[in-house]
Amino acid sequence: MISIIKSPALNRVLLDANNTEIQIESTNGDGFYFRALIYVDDVLFDEQGWSRKDSYTASKDLVKLYNAYFETILTVFQENGLVEQVHLKKKINITIQELSLETDEISDSISLPQFFFLFNVKPVYFDDSTKIQILGVTPPVILVPENGKIIVPFYVKALGESVDVKLYDNFGNLINAVTSDTFTDKKIFLYFFDLSPIILVKDTLYFELKIMCGLTEITRIYKLIRFPDFTVKEIYFKNNFGYYIPAYFDGELEIQDSFSVEKYTQSDGTSEIFEINEEATYTLNTASLLQNERAIVNQIASSHEVLIRINNQWRKIQPDIKKLLEYRDKKHLYAQELVFTFTKNGKVSNVFDTEAGADWDYPDFSPQDWLT
Repeated sequence: MISIIKSPALNRVLLDANNTEIQIESTNGDGFYFRALIYVDDVLFDEQGWSRKDSYTASKDLVKLYNAYFETILTVFQENGLVEQVHLKKKINITIQELSLETDEISDSISLPQFFFLFNVKPVYFDDSTKIQILGVTPPVILVPENGKIIVPFYVKALGESVDVKLYDNFGNLINAVTSDTFTDKKIFLYFFDLSPIILVKDTLYFELKIMCGLTEITRIYKLIRFPDFTVKEIYFKNNFGYYIPAYFDGELEIQDSFSVEKYTQSDGTSEIFEINEEATYTLNTASLLQNERAIVNQIASSHEVLIRINNQWRKIQPDIKKLLEYRDKKHLYAQELVFTFTKNGKVSNVFDTEAGADWDYPDFSPQDWLT
């Protein structure tokens, strides 16, 4: 007979990259083994043999069970509003069978309580009993220009309640308000708002975003970049929960090209060049950031995917940041340099006709997109 020693409770919401240990035991001893049937969104995902650590018990850590199969969606911006996100939340059902090693017949089976996994890259503390949690936007103060975008992913546990999101300026004027339907569930929402059409009141300094559910309220401050030193640079980075978050800096941008030459030696001892690779390095100074503003820099530096907007073109670049200053006594302003690289020998399709017609959907590399 199989019994469950350790398992998530019914309908708990957990993080996929965190450790989730399952422990089971059986009254049968030697001569039997465990097989786990794992269903994701009611579809069989995997069958696993779980080895026993002694004659009766087995333990399995489900860390990153589905991590490679989550499909993140690049969302540079959508229309203003509040949109439920379901693609990075997966329902997990696991049935444990005990089989005879001799006959391979099933002697017993048991199902674990249903639970859910959210996508994440790095392990972080998460408690699904918390009423509202912003997902992967850590700084309490975020810089934004007057034509910037506000994108905030957040988790809500509602019990016959709705979610209200309101955006105010520093004078208390309501700029935007949106309310969800009433529900009882644990859901993920993404809030979008474009500041571009808004006529700002003179001397607007910041915006206050409030997310409310029941009696719980959390706030984020968006500080307006009023007098930029240079043209404001727009970056989107994929955060720890798989959502693309905008970040804005008004520091100096520098672009350098580097070349690596591949050669081969001929029989007479002379060298011939057969390939020259060109790589662009983008160094973006963040300009001065206060301690409560600078956490966004760490998120960009550790992101697996970053996009920068150059000449109205979005291009994927790779962070190449070795270290950042985290803290220094008596230091209140921080200016960091973000370094990104991009290999410029990209894909460029030949132009030709086919019976099915040409396919120009792929965003081929174009040198003018890189100011060079």
